Amino acid sequence: MKLTEKSVAVVANATSLLPNGTHTVDHLISLSVDVQQVWAPEHGFRGEADAGEHVEDGRDPKTGIPIKSLYGKTKRPPTDWLEGLDWVIYDIQDVGVRFYTYSTTLSYVIDACVEAGVPLMIMDRGNPNGHYIDGPILKPGFESMVGLHPIPVVHGLSMGEYASIVYGEHWMPSTENEEWRTAFEKKGGIEVIHCKGYSHREVFKEFQVPPSPNLRSIAAIWHYPSLCYFEGTPISCGRGTDAPFTRFGAPWLDGEGYEHQFKPAPDHGSKYPKFQGEQCVGVQLSQDLSAAPKEIDWNHLFDAYAYWKENAPQEAPEFFNAFFKKLAGSNELQSALESGMSAQEWVESYYRELYQYKQKAYEYALYPHLGVETYKSN
Repeated sequence: MKLTEKSVAVVANATSLLPNGTHTVDHLISLSVDVQQVWAPEHGFRGEADAGEHVEDGRDPKTGIPIKSLYGKTKRPPTDWLEGLDWVIYDIQDVGVRFYTYSTTLSYVIDACVEAGVPLMIMDRGNPNGHYIDGPILKPGFESMVGLHPIPVVHGLSMGEYASIVYGEHWMPSTENEEWRTAFEKKGGIEVIHCKGYSHREVFKEFQVPPSPNLRSIAAIWHYPSLCYFEGTPISCGRGTDAPFTRFGAPWLDGEGYEHQFKPAPDHGSKYPKFQGEQCVGVQLSQDLSAAPKEIDWNHLFDAYAYWKENAPQEAPEFFNAFFKKLAGSNELQSALESGMSAQEWVESYYRELYQYKQKAYEYALYPHLGVETYKSN
């Protein structure tokens, strides 16, 4: 094995498992790979932290390996972390959505590796939302941890493909430096270990553990692109319940069509859920796993905003908070809602830029049928 006796850092979390359940870090150690560090994304190395909660540095109790956080004060690995390393290995299950922060962490890792001349190996995994591409493109000036590049909400890429387009399109500062790129590529560049048998035409459902504490099911992962915008509004996505991201609601959302009731309470993954202890009224979405989505369902957001505008009580908070535009990746979605645009008109407004992205993404495809709208269910 090319990594035997090599010094490596591993970007990993609770999803970094082999088919037999062995953690990637443990497996590498068993192969005499010198794992010097573990770099942890949002939710931490073992998946114990809430969404948005700063992840602290520490030490893995099982192996004694230092764990360094890439979610909190440090987002990009500093130069001294890479000193003496032969490789950096990235192995995390993503869900293929722009505001899911694991991909942003990968971008910062790429940037650091190119500058330091340390090659990057990606243990690729299937994308559970990789059977379609949809959503508006993030605009300049709206870059954040929940969106760093000009890609749509549902980008369709595996993490290997994502790394390829980030590097190939020079989307991080170090990737624009030809001298650094040349040295990086001589050392090995980006090497993707392919996900055997994967195709974007098939719906990927193979999980041993949830990719994060609040995406506990395939249904939640599928609804996530349609519901996450509510995180920037006074509407709950069901955090603090037994099925987050398969329902939404608020105490004031009690009109026709909003009949499902739930009451958020603190739990693993949501210590302080929105509307904690309050009765919320809203919608319970389908958990039918035979019908994977082909597009984002914008009707939830547009209908809820229309209801808020006409019916929300005076004490109801403003609909948009500062986080909304970060999730949206521009001012355009908020403007569309405030102007009275329909959900269909909104989709038509970003169709051209989405088509251009699909053409670009196709150039970086590592698996068949990237960008194809049809799929077959497993």
